[in-house]
Amino acid sequence: MYVGVQFSVLGPVRLHRRGVEAGAGQPRQCAVLASLLLRAGRPVSLSKLVEDVWGDEAPPSAIGSVRTYIYRLRQALGEQSDSSVHLVDGGYRLHIQPDALDLNRFKETAARAREARSTGDLASATSLLTKGLEMWKGVALAGVPGPFADQQRSVLGELRLACAEEQLACEVERGRYAEAAAELSALLVEHPLRERVCGLLMTALYGAGRQSEALTIFHTTSHMLRQRLGVSPSPELQQVHERILSGRLELTQTSDLPKSAPRAPSPHAPAQLQAALPSLVGREREQGQVERLVADAEASSSVAICTIGGLAGVGKTAFAITVAHRLADRFPDGQLFADLQGAGPEVEPRDPAHVLEDFLQSLGVRPADMPETTQARGLMFRGLLANRRVLVLLDNVWNTDQVKHLLPGGPGSMALVTSRMQLHALVAAYQALPLTLMPLSQADARSLLARRLGAARTAAEPEAVDRIVRLAGQLPLALTNVAARAAYRPQMRLASLADEYEAPEHRTLDAFASEEDQALDVRASLTRSYRLLDTETAALFRDLSACPDPLFAASQVADLAGRPECRVRKVLSRLIRAHLVSEVGPGRYSWNRLVAAYAAEQARNRLLDQGELAGW
Repeated sequence: MYVGVQFSVLGPVRLHRRGVEAGAGQPRQCAVLASLLLRAGRPVSLSKLVEDVWGDEAPPSAIGSVRTYIYRLRQALGEQSDSSVHLVDGGYRLHIQPDALDLNRFKETAARAREARSTGDLASATSLLTKGLEMWKGVALAGVPGPFADQQRSVLGELRLACAEEQLACEVERGRYAEAAAELSALLVEHPLRERVCGLLMTALYGAGRQSEALTIFHTTSHMLRQRLGVSPSPELQQVHERILSGRLELTQTSDLPKSAPRAPSPHAPAQLQAALPSLVGREREQGQVERLVADAEASSSVAICTIGGLAGVGKTAFAITVAHRLADRFPDGQLFADLQGAGPEVEPRDPAHVLEDFLQSLGVRPADMPETTQARGLMFRGLLANRRVLVLLDNVWNTDQVKHLLPGGPGSMALVTSRMQLHALVAAYQALPLTLMPLSQADARSLLARRLGAARTAAEPEAVDRIVRLAGQLPLALTNVAARAAYRPQMRLASLADEYEAPEHRTLDAFASEEDQALDVRASLTRSYRLLDTETAALFRDLSACPDPLFAASQVADLAGRPECRVRKVLSRLIRAHLVSEVGPGRYSWNRLVAAYAAEQARNRLLDQGELAGW
């Protein structure tokens, strides 16, 4: 940057020499300096300078005063300055380096911004335009008298306004709707008849999900145009209005930020995730799959959707929340969470419209602007997320219909969906990645207990640990229940605890019950899955308890149930979809020992229920 004598006209007229303000003099002297500066080195006659400063009301002493002002300006510039005032053909010319005037620097910066925008580099264009606007220190030629200064203030003010419009247009094109809307609102208050500002503000409000405000702005501006100027809105502004009404206004769908670069969070980014577990045992492979899904989605500019299924108590919610926390820095615009309550008929699954209302309010939508229908709320939700990077965690989902309006639609965002049921339609329609969490391996189950109880305690009784792992069916919920009890009894040997669980007076699931919290009760958790089954499937589930082995064949079940094998296979597929049974090969199935124990309980209860028989 030029470091010699510098001049400022984008605000009060100032003169700096070697970084120190030298003083441009009293107002009329500033008017003379402005006249010389803004004529870009061209000679200005003495009579023209008088006219610029006084207009038609110049006193007889005006010529002498101008000469005095020129003399003082020469003194302010200094004899060794690279800027000087020369007498040329009866007038005066100010010689300066082009970079010495802030107006020239502003114009050069604006030209570079226009070039960047023409090549599609909106980020650079926005940065340059912002830099140009920062050069302004108030109203141009502030306090400078005379008709020339009045005229130039208007010209320069238009330059500044055009730059502000251009900068905000870039922000809108980049999809920064909320930020742009705030600045455009203030600008429209200053310039209420500026149609371009009005159109940009309408687009920004619509992009931010504030459609009603966008339409109100149009009607207000239209009324003012007719009242003050007697004209209708321009065709361009009317077109914006019509497209908002019809929902056809195109919004930016891509971000100019590098996909891999971290971005600062939004000022009011929602952070709704529950607390994550300190450690996640045995889920490294699944976590890696989710991370690769996110990376692939970023590379292909698509939304990442992952379904997380598995047996009741296998840790679906804990896994989803923990992974969401680990990925949070990839989604700086926030994390949304909702329990869809789809885990059983004792609680009505949540209406997607109510979930959308909560989400939209957390994203800044006012109740007065809330659409009425689920579909309209879904459109607004996707519009708000179109240019944000948000993670949406939908827990306990009932079916695909319950979540289809809750999924982000734009690239850069992600949805994690947990469910006790396989969501085939979600995988088919949205190419979601299906993950099924299985009970822990023997080694991982031992590791979970070691982390909860301490490595020294579990290493001292490895056989007891293995018994507990077997009794718990390697199910994280059951193991967590055991660990909580053992943690409160630090002096008790783990072998004694295992003996308690194997005591003949205890039914298998009694050992993993919780009177304090139903969420920790294995029986209660399995009951929620059982109640999702239709009558025919529940009957076969009970009949399976007669199988002597955790591995069984469809033909074996058909013999037990007295039904055709083809029919049995169809019903078994429903149990697979509910994650109560796993298919381990063609016609071969297995289930967890705790699930088998629960099925046996239900079969006994059925036999005791007023003499009704188990089966079909």
